[in-house]
This record gives sequence, structure tokens and C-alpha cells, in this order.
Amino acid sequence: MKYLKNGGMWASVLLPTLVGIGFMTPIPWQEDPAFTANTAAVAALPEPPESFEPTLLNANDSAQYFKLDSVLTAAFSRGRFNGHVLYAQEGHIIYNRSFGYKNFRTKDSLSNEDRFQLASTSKPFAAVAVLKLRQEGKIDIERPVKHYLPDFPHDSVTVRHLLQHRSGLPNYIYVADEHWDYRTPLTNADITPLLKRYRPRLEFKPGARFRYCNTNYAYLASIIEAVTGQPFAEVLNGYIFEPLGMKHTFVYDYKNRQQSHLVKGYSYSRRRGFYERQPDYLDGVVGDKGIFSTAEDLFLFDRALYCEAFLNEENLTLAFTPAQPFDEKHQQDYGLGFRVKQECNGQKIAYHHGWWKGFRTYFIHDYANHRTLIWLNNRSDVTIAPYIEYIMDFASIRPDEGHSDIQPLPAQPLPIQPMASGKKQKPQARGAADAEEHYGDRI
Repeated sequence: MKYLKNGGMWASVLLPTLVGIGFMTPIPWQEDPAFTANTAAVAALPEPPESFEPTLLNANDSAQYFKLDSVLTAAFSRGRFNGHVLYAQEGHIIYNRSFGYKNFRTKDSLSNEDRFQLASTSKPFAAVAVLKLRQEGKIDIERPVKHYLPDFPHDSVTVRHLLQHRSGLPNYIYVADEHWDYRTPLTNADITPLLKRYRPRLEFKPGARFRYCNTNYAYLASIIEAVTGQPFAEVLNGYIFEPLGMKHTFVYDYKNRQQSHLVKGYSYSRRRGFYERQPDYLDGVVGDKGIFSTAEDLFLFDRALYCEAFLNEENLTLAFTPAQPFDEKHQQDYGLGFRVKQECNGQKIAYHHGWWKGFRTYFIHDYANHRTLIWLNNRSDVTIAPYIEYIMDFASIRPDEGHSDIQPLPAQPLPIQPMASGKKQKPQARGAADAEEHYGDRI
């Protein structure tokens, strides 16, 4: 293992796999009665829709569609984003459209099947996998992490602390940037030796406070592997992606970088201008990031979060319950894998966002009003949070508040102008909220 940091090349790896096990013996959950019962419950999940085309059922849907298209077309034509937006309400899609290119060099346009790096929007999937294993009695979130990972260096950190970002663990990315030879891939298995050698102490007492930290979710992926005896990617396939019909979603594998329909990520710097991001030596660590998906697959995941056949009420409640109760001064917190925000009317919204190597993503699950907003963006030099707030505000208009006529969908999407040349474009300044939650382009 190399800890000396030198300049140079990138590399990445996925978690170690058990060679040939899938061909030689049945995977554990095929022999497990609990998993068999879970498989039977899958039949009660909602079937994937025949079409992901927008459906306008009333005047409100119509107004929302045309308002969304007007706002997003204007934003895209001004170079404010490049990507895919899907908005749904009451389980049906109102808006679903791609803008721009998946590859700026070849000018390949985005399609609905193109997969974006979800960045930290991958974290809800790791948390849901933990909760499904808890539902089967295989994980106790109140147990110390050391119960599942004997080499884990701290006795007082529990699985719940990891889920809620209250562990006190240092961020492995900071430590690796300082000490790791980034010509050598970093994997989940490397994190414990790295932290033991260079950052052995906790930064605060577990449970004392919230601090967003990617290390927590990298360890959750390792716990999932230890409990199931399977690679993290296979567990997510078996528990989430395949049962929900998420055919275009996968965990990144550096050994198979030729996977189809991958979207390129782009950033901007004053020195380099507008440029394509390359794979990073940290991409081999999963759980905190590393899932590629489409807006339509995320919509299928969102629908499952309303279904007890997927996750029972107890675990859904845990996922969306903030670590600390809300009050007048405390309106945002973290549940188990989801950020939770309390609106002025007292209703809660679960969401997550991500920022990593040319990608910014948002997944908003407004379970009180049954609304969904998914925004996948392959430019990390732009700030789309103001658009998110604006869309969620005007999309809250109810049918009895005007809009008497339903306008039919246009035969073709409203016209847009190509985005201006990236090399001449200036990056948008990040706001205070971005500065608090993000560092560089890694979240």
C-alpha cells in the first residue's frame, strides 16, 4: 500500500469481489428465508409505467408544465445548466426533458437513457439498503460499527451515527489528499488503515453534533458487504435496482469504464476554462457516491418510497425523521440517508443533493404533498439551487387557485438556443449555503 503522495495520473477501483462466487454457489439471499419473503413482497410494488411521457390531468398540471418549460428553456439558453429535469406530482409525470449534451466534444445530445453520476445523491441508496437489512433482522443500527467490522478503530461509533453523520470520524478524502499516492486507486478497504495511520482520533464525541462526512457512508457500504457476503453493487442490484425496474442504474466499476450511455462531467476554472473531468483515484470508494442513474430510474425509486412492500412504515419513518426535533431555530437536519427540511407550514420534505467531478444532482421527495423533483446536471460550475427553490414554490399552486384551461402538450418541446461556448463562460459564484456544505467539487 502506498501512502506517499506524488503528482500524476488518475486511477480508480471498485470494492474487491469474490471471483467466481456467482457461478459456483447460490448467493446468500437466495438461500435466506428472509430474502425469499422480501422477493415475494416485490410483487406488490408498483409496476414501472408504460411510458415516462408527461401526463397533464388538469389545469394545474398544464400550467406547471408550461411554466417549467419556460423557466428551464431560458436557464439553459443562458448557459445556467446542462442536464435532465423530471417533475412529478401524485405519482404521474408532469415534466420530463433533457437539455444539452452528454459529450461537449462530440456534441452528442442527452437522451433519457443517459446515466449521470449521482454524487452524494447515492447516499439514500446506501441508507435504504441498510434499512432493508434492518427490516430482515440482519443489521441493528444501534450496535457499534465494530460489531460488523472488527478492524474498525472506534468502539463508541454506532451504525446510526454513520447514517446521521454524527460519528465524529474524519473525512477520508481530506486525509487521502494529503497522504495517499493518487496514482494508486483508493478503495473502501483502504480507509481504515489510512485513518489508523494518519488520523486515529475522532474529531468529536459520537452523537454530539452533526457534521456531514463521506467517511460515514463509505463505512456503511463496507458493513453491507460484511453482512451479506456480497459486493455492495450486487446488494443494491438485488435489493433495490432490479426489484424496482431501475434498468439504467448501477454502481460504478473502474474495470468496466466502457459502460454505455455514460454522461461526461464538466467544470470551469479560470486557468483551464471549460473542461471535461477525468476519473479520480477516489472513485473506487462507494457508498458515499458512485451510483450512475437516470431521472426516470430515480422516479421509480421515489415511487417505491411510498410503498410498504419496499420499505415498511417503521423504517420509512426512521429515514425521514431528523436526528434532532425541529423548532423555530432548527429547520433542517439529517435523517437516515436523507436531508430533512421543515417548511413554514410545518410539513417536511426529504431530499438529497450531490456535487462531484463535473456533476450536480438533486433528488427531492416531498412526501407530504406527493411531489418529486429530480435534476441531474453534468456541469459543476453552475449553481442550480435558486432554480430548485423557485420551481418548488410555483409548483405548490393547487388546482383551485386559478388556471382554468388545460393547454395540450406541444408536438415538439419548446425551442431552445444552444448553450454558449463554455470557454468564454464565467462560472457562477457559489453562495454561502454552498460554501458551508461543499468543498471544492467534492461532496
